[in-house]
Amino acid sequence: MATRGKLYFKGQEQHFDIPEDWNLLAQAEPREACAISDLKASVRKALENPIGMPGLKEVIPAESKVAIISEDQTRPSPTGAVMEPLVDMLGELDVEDARIHVIIGRGTHRETTPEEIEAKLGKRIVDRFEVSVHDVDDTDNLVLMGMTSRETPVWINRKVAEAGLVIAIGTINPHYFAGYGGGAKLILPGVSGRESIVRNHTMIADKNAVQGKMEGNPIWEDMLEAARIAKLGMKIDLLLNTRKEVCNIFAGEVEQAQKAAVKALLDIYGLPVPRMADITLTAGYPLETNLIQSGKAVLLANEVTKEGGTIVLLSALDDGAGPLLYETLKEKPDPETVIQWIAEGKASPTGGPISSMLRTLLQSKKLVVVSDGIAKEQIEDMDMMYAASIEEAIGTLSGQYKNPDVIISPVGSSTFPYVAA
Repeated sequence: MATRGKLYFKGQEQHFDIPEDWNLLAQAEPREACAISDLKASVRKALENPIGMPGLKEVIPAESKVAIISEDQTRPSPTGAVMEPLVDMLGELDVEDARIHVIIGRGTHRETTPEEIEAKLGKRIVDRFEVSVHDVDDTDNLVLMGMTSRETPVWINRKVAEAGLVIAIGTINPHYFAGYGGGAKLILPGVSGRESIVRNHTMIADKNAVQGKMEGNPIWEDMLEAARIAKLGMKIDLLLNTRKEVCNIFAGEVEQAQKAAVKALLDIYGLPVPRMADITLTAGYPLETNLIQSGKAVLLANEVTKEGGTIVLLSALDDGAGPLLYETLKEKPDPETVIQWIAEGKASPTGGPISSMLRTLLQSKKLVVVSDGIAKEQIEDMDMMYAASIEEAIGTLSGQYKNPDVIISPVGSSTFPYVAA
């Protein structure tokens, strides 16, 4: 009987047969984690007893505004469902609705549509509060709040800068150059100016700007410093299970809350494999929006794939390649050139870092993309291979490898596979 593999695609399980001569080292399935049964009660508990700081009622400013920052459509957390008990608590603490402003922290991602805002926040939040989407290039609505020790200017959304309390809600996940998502990222890049983001993201040339590393990672440390300069008062990091359900909530001081969330993330998604693979099959899920986001799954797979090996990515890619990714990669530049392009504005701060890392990966490995969201010609222009289905990709690779070692990562953008010592 053939061995069956599994990858998530558009949120659904996709099953396929593994060739008999393939040696399946691991199907890196995340550990099961149950959804929180009473989300509102759990949010209240987290806000009353946050990590490393006083409870919510003790940090409410007198009369001044409260800014609540939400991640955008590229991240999977149900921030509106968490925001509802938060704003209800603020109301009980005498913060009128008129004092609350909600900001979508999109950094240099594409503009968020009204439909995406409502899907992210829910109709109750959208109808009840003033909601805006951050614009990195709207200089009239940016305030210079200071400079980090690495000389990154901290240009911050004016509504955030002028608030008496800033609360941000996002997702904890591995991140390919900032160590981990969550934490300070909703300040920088989330609600920062383009100059700040470019300065921070060009630090990807540093060898410590890698996934899974916080201390010593200049990008993570710079982001954290910027968040403190911007006076981020409380961060809420949400941990999701494979069904995109909230299974844990970490609220508190930005650094301490993120580190607690990372520990819980690795308990679910940190998975040992016995050795490096010749072929790694990975899913962009749960970050399937575009190739920039799903590229995180590729870079996680890269950590357990041999030199000369192949990574196969299955992902929806409904938004195609993502901001300037195709335009950058079709030029087939050196990784170092891409970093220069970020500083010059030729490459996007969103797509540039992953462009540089993918160009490095493609020097020693092959990447096959399986998707109906991006044209075959575009994939090939970017120096990658295209397959119309996972079965087609497997069939092609079967003719190229003899008895290959194989790893499958069904939830690739969240799973952190590593070779067991």
